Amino acid sequence: MCGISGYIGKETIEQPIIHQTLGLMRNRGPDHQDYRYIKQNGTNIYLLHSRLSIIDLDKRANQPFTIGDCTLVFNGEIYNYIELRKQLERDGITFKTDSDTEVLLQSYLMYGEECVNDFEGMWSFAIYDKQDNKLFLSRDRFAEKPLYYYQTEDGLYFGSEIKFIKCLSCKSLAVNQKHLLRYLVNGYKSLYKTEETFYDEVHEIKYATNLIINTGLKISKYRYWLPSSRIDNNMSLDDAVEGARCHLLESVRIRLR
Repeated sequence: MCGISGYIGKETIEQPIIHQTLGLMRNRGPDHQDYRYIKQNGTNIYLLHSRLSIIDLDKRANQPFTIGDCTLVFNGEIYNYIELRKQLERDGITFKTDSDTEVLLQSYLMYGEECVNDFEGMWSFAIYDKQDNKLFLSRDRFAEKPLYYYQTEDGLYFGSEIKFIKCLSCKSLAVNQKHLLRYLVNGYKSLYKTEETFYDEVHEIKYATNLIINTGLKISKYRYWLPSSRIDNNMSLDDAVEGARCHLLESVRIRLR
């Protein structure tokens, strides 16, 4: 796993705070820590990353990862990145790394926010797009990878863990007593019903959700995927068993990459 965090807004974050936050993030990725600062239209953008190297161990795949006007911080894995890469190469894209990180960002450059429709994997990521003046946050279909955010009057903080947000914002976060009591009474059944967390005003981006923040700090979010099913009355039991077997084996195969 890797760690991501960041901020978009009017506040300026001092370097000691950034490095303190990166230090906290080391538990999620000991191989490399770095950050990128961008200023546009009077808005400050900070993107922090802590890397656990899995695919393409070379430093060329370190993050924050920038192509042109877009910078990415990414936690997770895009399992079908090899197939996506081949398609992008057929479309004329040249790659400089062997990473799924570059495939993710090149997919965004090609397809925009709709790129997530082609991803099979687990992810939480943030892309700052200077051309469109927006920060694009996304979480995978089943919320395997964590992603929290905290909105203030002057901006928005986000991170893989709430302690990253607390450190980066220098805020004293109050305990969400209501949610805590709900958990003590109902246990795990109380979790994930809403965006609430155990801290007031800290929210969790829900599964299969994209969240967009522009440099005017206006926020919009939407579900990009809903589970669906179809009934094939002509399918035999043997066909159903064989189909399930093939899909399971393929799912395991690409995850073993």
